Amino acid sequence: MHKRRKQPRLKFGVVVKDRKNDRWGKTRNISVDGCFIEKTEGFEELLPVGSHMELILDLPNAERKIKVTGLVKHHGTHEDGMGVIFEEIDDQSVEVIEQFIKTFLDDILGEEWARTKEEYWEEVDRLKEKIPHKDHRT
Repeated sequence: MHKRRKQPRLKFGVVVKDRKNDRWGKTRNISVDGCFIEKTEGFEELLPVGSHMELILDLPNAERKIKVTGLVKHHGTHEDGMGVIFEEIDDQSVEVIEQFIKTFLDDILGEEWARTKEEYWEEVDRLKEKIPHKDHRT
């Protein structure tokens, strides 16, 4: 089986806004390198593969909303949504996503997660070097 993503994703619904088309929806999963946006009310029409998107992600308990530029990489198995990779994301936003995932996984997985999280975060660090990040201060 071909693995499409470089980073494991947290299965969690996060509110997402498509800024260009002014529509709201939710993710099925999220990671520091992308998300899957469900085909639901607000996102009935999928953008073509290869389309660029300007997204705002609203993570629970985050101090700020996250702005990213993404690229539609695929439609779901049954055209049930869009897999989006993040092309541009600032360093602060990466940290917010990392902290959200870490807190969530620590809370629900406890010791099982503790055994694998060092490997997970090493992979996150490797991935962060590959994603072009915008400096949020400029």
